[in-house]
Amino acid sequence: MTEVGGVAIVLFAYNRPHKTRSTIRSLQVAVNALAITEQKYSSIPIYVSVDGPKHNQEDKEAVAEVALVVRNLLPGARLSQGKTNRGLPAHLVETLDYVLSEKDFQRLICIEDDVELSPNALVALLSASDLLSGSGYVIGAAPLHSDGSVEHQALLLDRKAHLVASLFLREYIVRFALDGEQKEGAYGNRAHSDIYLWATEIAAGAGVPSPTGTSQDRMRELAWRMGNIKLDGLPTRMVRHRGYWGQHNTPWYALRTGQFWQRLDTRPWELVKREVAQKFTQR
Repeated sequence: MTEVGGVAIVLFAYNRPHKTRSTIRSLQVAVNALAITEQKYSSIPIYVSVDGPKHNQEDKEAVAEVALVVRNLLPGARLSQGKTNRGLPAHLVETLDYVLSEKDFQRLICIEDDVELSPNALVALLSASDLLSGSGYVIGAAPLHSDGSVEHQALLLDRKAHLVASLFLREYIVRFALDGEQKEGAYGNRAHSDIYLWATEIAAGAGVPSPTGTSQDRMRELAWRMGNIKLDGLPTRMVRHRGYWGQHNTPWYALRTGQFWQRLDTRPWELVKREVAQKFTQR
């Protein structure tokens, strides 16, 4: 059984004020539900990290509006706002390194800015985590995908899982120039073939499955598998992705991957609780 330990919620945002506002609204509901259901988690700190803008004025205004949305809706959150655009790989690593260095947090719930959470998303993630023994695990807020990957838009990971992924992501970022002014551009402009060959060779040498993509999510999963980090997902969907437009996401991609048909589980917690307990007490 996992001790309560330090837990923090980390929200990653960039230049999508309307999506960020909707995500925060659902997060507020989930935080209130958690406080009512599990009083030991009634005061979880929230960190919001907003990546800095690119050089165009439109981006600067959008990022500034996102920061304003956060201040208005989450006045108690710790807000950090980048001065320049780092890109998600570097933004993610630096943020989680900082949060873990601030306090002795043992678990982090990471949420991206274009999702809708079920009211029971947080209590389900923490209840599942509380049932696990040992360290080194990641729990997605939805069932595992068919390829064994987790739902990165909302997940819980422990300190060990981040430390394992952080080292590998830093190498990935430096090798393929994915940070700040050194970035090779938008996701579609990355050296995908080179990244895939590099990662596939590493996976083969480690005796783990090759990644199914070249994003930071797939690289984290490769690191987790090499580091014997346990990957799992909740037995029911507690997060719905709403970002059908993005650097590597299109309506066609959403259609092909089933994102258009994602349905949140909004049943009462007492019904969901039995399924979570049944799955995670068997671990």
